[in-house]
Amino acid sequence: MTLSLPILPGYLFRFARREDLPGIHRMLECASDADRTGFVDALEDMTNQFNDPWCNPEEDFLLGFTPDGQVAALGRLFLNPSPQRERNVNLWGETHPEHRGRGLGDAILTWMEARAHERLLNYPADLPRSLRINCLDYLTDRTQLFEQHGFTPLRFWYRMRRDLSQPIPPEHLPPGLILCTYRPELDRALMDAFNESFSDHWSFEPISYEDWQMFLIHAAAFRPELTLLAMDGEGSGAQIASFSVNFIREEDNLRQGIAEGIITELGTRRAWRKRGIASALVCESMRTFKALGLDYAGLGVDAESQTGALGLYERLGFAVFKHQITFSKSVN
Repeated sequence: MTLSLPILPGYLFRFARREDLPGIHRMLECASDADRTGFVDALEDMTNQFNDPWCNPEEDFLLGFTPDGQVAALGRLFLNPSPQRERNVNLWGETHPEHRGRGLGDAILTWMEARAHERLLNYPADLPRSLRINCLDYLTDRTQLFEQHGFTPLRFWYRMRRDLSQPIPPEHLPPGLILCTYRPELDRALMDAFNESFSDHWSFEPISYEDWQMFLIHAAAFRPELTLLAMDGEGSGAQIASFSVNFIREEDNLRQGIAEGIITELGTRRAWRKRGIASALVCESMRTFKALGLDYAGLGVDAESQTGALGLYERLGFAVFKHQITFSKSVN
């Protein structure tokens, strides 16, 4: 790689090392508190995902430090090594609240864009190419910076929450389907059901088994005993018709002072759609969360989803409480 690192008075830049992760985690906690994002990856997950196959930390994970060694900013980019539809580079940047307004965000984003172009040159221009970056809509310093760099809003997302003290609709699986929880022997079948269920969603790319394990099954927040599967049939011939992969993000709950379970992935395979299975799994997930003493159920949804997911969640009592924007910039 020949790309120069940023130069900014008062800060030093180098690539991330595994031993930097505790300092990165502290910086992200400070940023989350300031920005009310409610989300920080657990240090355990950051450690397990440090060598993400989409990102080489020695070239794609930049840190900005104060002279005394505090992590002041980061920039990290990810590129799917084998996409089928689009070749998108996903950018992620963050700055410690105490160091904002000093040019760090601009310096990091400028570097990420240049590095993204450099990475894309290693691939043929056989697929549509773009840079993408996300943020909550009320973080106007971020949205203005992205727009100054030529990014435009591409897609909108809702974060929704449901008060579990309110009555939960008595919806259950239709006859012929059996409710069970995740078991390791169903792992690959669940991944295949996930890839099939989301294959017609916007910008979806099939997840590899390595990523499936890294980001879902081995995530610190994953709860196998809470992850619900609707099975069609029994024994070795049973098929997964629908699923609700459920998380409890304990550190985020403590940070926000709430008790919430997250419906992280909800999907139904095509042959089983339009039968109320997803609604039944959402209601069962809420009942399970409530039985554990949790106060809320949360989830995220594509605001422009064509599957009717938003209407389903609203009907079951979920309400939007945050809006997220995906910004994009085409690469010719």
